[in-house]
Amino acid sequence: MTVGLMRIIRRADADHRSGVVVPSPDDPGARVDATSWWEYALCRAWDADLFCVPDGVSPSRKRAQEKKAKGICQTCPVRERCLDEAMARGEQYGVWGGLDAEERRELERRRRGLRRSS
Repeated sequence: MTVGLMRIIRRADADHRSGVVVPSPDDPGARVDATSWWEYALCRAWDADLFCVPDGVSPSRKRAQEKKAKGICQTCPVRERCLDEAMARGEQYGVWGGLDAEERRELERRRRGLRRSS
């Protein structure tokens, strides 16, 4: 096992003991492309509700969960691909690529503004 993969497994075990093994895109033979990036996403080792907070959760708890999710995203090796996917699909919910839905909408507004002014 490579050092990168061991680091991810140890982090997953220490953080939540999910038992999910997330491979590293740095491992020899890893191929991260448009269809396989998800295999390398750190969020795979976490409960999906952390990244997409269900309805009925208090605003303060939602903010806390989103903050934790964004922290996981910051160290994810496929963060940019995840964000690209969410932006391409117009994803309306959850944390993707380290940004929540409102932050992605703001990013899209900025991108549109830059395209118009060019």
